[in-house]
Amino acid sequence: MRVLNLLPNGHVPYLEGDRIQRETFQQVKDREVDDTLIVVEFESTYTAGRRTKPEDICNTNLPVIEVDRGGSVTWHGPGQLVIYPIVRLKEPVDRIKYIRAVEAAVVEAIKETWQLPVEIVEGRAGVWLRHPDRKICAIGLKVAQNTTMHGLALNLYPDFQNAFTGIIPCGIDDAGVTSLQEEGIETTLEEAMYALVKKLETHLQPLLWETTKNNATTHPIGGEN
Repeated sequence: MRVLNLLPNGHVPYLEGDRIQRETFQQVKDREVDDTLIVVEFESTYTAGRRTKPEDICNTNLPVIEVDRGGSVTWHGPGQLVIYPIVRLKEPVDRIKYIRAVEAAVVEAIKETWQLPVEIVEGRAGVWLRHPDRKICAIGLKVAQNTTMHGLALNLYPDFQNAFTGIIPCGIDDAGVTSLQEEGIETTLEEAMYALVKKLETHLQPLLWETTKNNATTHPIGGEN
């Protein structure tokens, strides 16, 4: 599986990252390149998925970008690691199995790397800590023409004085948002990238169409444009 590591590019404008995602989607769909994990840290941006309700955006002056993923409104920005799996699923495509595979990869990575007791909450997307309920990783996915888009956003150390303000994150008004730092864990984007990439490769492999180019994994060492 190819890893397209954009972290050396710094804080990437959301629309630039989205352009790269959509170009990669076309290439993977057409089997021009191998299944790809795009790794990126965005500039501060609000995006609204297909299930966003008007009341989820409290500050109507916020610039919000509408996107075609599932879920409601959320924030992306510094201190948050975003990974987009752009992969071609074998037939018959099982969207639920794909979602569960991504969730399982994130849960295992967090538990094994940082020993946090995260879990999946039935009826709520993402990865959570409980009592009180607080989301540490948002997951919003899309499958089109057997190929996936969008992905996960793990909060490492965002500035909560600015991040997620003016919205009801993911449209959930009875739970909070947290980060590894808020839970007492200091880490880096690179450490989190390696932990998540390893688990995503493991959990997604059984669901994938045959490899398009070769069977080797491209390790995320440098950046690509």
